[in-house]
Amino acid sequence: MRYLILTTFGFLSWLMYAQGSFYTQYSGSEYDMGHGVVQLPDSSYVITGRSGSWGDNAEAYLLKIAKNGAYQWSQHYGGYEFDEGRRVMSHAVNGLYVAGSSMVNQTTAYDLYLINTDPNGNLIWEKRVNLGGWEFTNDAIMTFDDGIVMVGSSQDPNSSNSRGFIVKTNAAGDTLWSRYIGGTETNAIHTVLELQDSIYVVAGTYYNIDSTLNKGFLAAYHENGTSLWFTSIGDQGTFGITDMTINLNRINAIGWRWDPILNKHDNYTGRYEMNGNLFYESVYVNQVDVIFDEVTLNGNSNKLYVGYRNQNVNDVSFGMDVALGRFNTNFDWDNGPIYINHGGDEKVEQFIPTLDGGALAVGWITYPMNGGSSVFAMKIGPNDEFQTVIGNEPMLPLVATEPIDRVGVSLFPNPMQDVLTITLAQGNGQVSFHDVNGILVFNQEVEAGKTVLNVSELAAGVYFIRYAGTTWKFIKL
Repeated sequence: MRYLILTTFGFLSWLMYAQGSFYTQYSGSEYDMGHGVVQLPDSSYVITGRSGSWGDNAEAYLLKIAKNGAYQWSQHYGGYEFDEGRRVMSHAVNGLYVAGSSMVNQTTAYDLYLINTDPNGNLIWEKRVNLGGWEFTNDAIMTFDDGIVMVGSSQDPNSSNSRGFIVKTNAAGDTLWSRYIGGTETNAIHTVLELQDSIYVVAGTYYNIDSTLNKGFLAAYHENGTSLWFTSIGDQGTFGITDMTINLNRINAIGWRWDPILNKHDNYTGRYEMNGNLFYESVYVNQVDVIFDEVTLNGNSNKLYVGYRNQNVNDVSFGMDVALGRFNTNFDWDNGPIYINHGGDEKVEQFIPTLDGGALAVGWITYPMNGGSSVFAMKIGPNDEFQTVIGNEPMLPLVATEPIDRVGVSLFPNPMQDVLTITLAQGNGQVSFHDVNGILVFNQEVEAGKTVLNVSELAAGVYFIRYAGTTWKFIKL
């Protein structure tokens, strides 16, 4: 495996904790994705996403971490077939809200999924909303009137057509109104923010009938659902807007233009007035595929950070790597990037300002064996300090340590430290440990009953444990 190393410091992680920055990874025994994050008043964080580590199906989860990234608790929700959290929001009185998508069983479509929990993640209520298609939530915000606005795409189950949606609910999760963009070909709303206390601005991609191409767009709605304005983005070619933020009294939008000559994405940045009029835009042509995904101001509102995916030029099999770049408030390239590179695809799913003047990115990373994905959090300090990712950072737990019992095999604990206990209901055989490159690093014969394995000599990291044709992902601390 190849990792890009920016710089090297002894005991860097501990040093960076003291300076207000950290890089941490979280995983259970299966595929884990980080999609959204919110910072609480005590400077701790709550992350949401989807995970299979609580059972056979993908579930939504909440992961509470301390201000230095240490694991505190986690809870999971749904579990029928597919559930995920895309955004998490905090309310001083009502607790935590999670907005995402849900598929109750294999015969039903995907619906909007809205969860309300107490501050400790204990479920208060959950609601699913069917808009008539397969609904996928991309973004959500809590509004000034304590309601929720969710945006995403709704796909026609009988065709490839999709429409972008914006749905407003009250604090109890009851739908107040819904609006749609497009319906022919591909349309989606990717991001939403609130202006003043009564206007919602959304952005995404829509199918332009005149050009027969997809274009980016910005649009505004009043809090009562009335459409206020619509701005099409992109002159020649196919465009999309992925995220936006506000600074210097303008909307900063990021996205992409498809480059048919180089067969890849170019970078799009634009600054818009609050009424949707264009102030400035730019398209930058890279020689490799680069996709801007997330943008945020830092907590001091004096720097912009963009989370993007960058094609690995050394080895295509490594997929798209994460990079975090810094811009000044005029949206000019300033410094960077910070790299987060592992064996497969990586992606930033949300980037937020933090109370100490810094910023936090949350997303997911991939290891090559079984495509096993894990959650990451990268905290940038108020003075741009950050922890360099060298690739062997230990995994922190996503799931509370409980025995994993499948096919008559129980493994405990996960994460493991010095020992791993394997209990077989019957039979015997070889148990093997493989690192993230698939290399065998440990194997031992186990028999029916309980066997305690000494794993103290293994380096910290992720391991895939195999027995009788079944593979588990385990973390070694």
